[in-house]
Amino acid sequence: MPWSIKGVSTEAREAARAAVEASGGTMGEWLGEAIRAVAAEERGVAEMPDAVPAAPEMTPETLEPLAERIAAAERRTALMVAPLHELLETIARRLEGLESRLPSSPVPSAESRAASSPSDDTPAPDSAPPPDRP
Repeated sequence: MPWSIKGVSTEAREAARAAVEASGGTMGEWLGEAIRAVAAEERGVAEMPDAVPAAPEMTPETLEPLAERIAAAERRTALMVAPLHELLETIARRLEGLESRLPSSPVPSAESRAASSPSDDTPAPDSAPPPDRP
């Protein structure tokens, strides 16, 4: 039997060959089954099915429990969102209150502030003059 998987110890190869001979199958079949078994064990599955199970038939009897679960999930979501909604409304009212206290003159834009600012070599009116240098 040719072996083309690198990094497998001699002992592991011999154990695999012995297991293949005992199973009566091919190396590919045995290796595939071994991989599936280890993967299922690591995922906590007792046995991996060979085929995907068919979906249950959609009848009113099978859809009713699903509809009830969806409705319950929607109710839970609404209950969780309600406090957030109330909080957002409170924040909006506070912002409106603060906004109403602001002077009614428009806030100057960045462009108008830049146009009205003094040039770089002219000191600002409320700034102190530079100290005299000796």
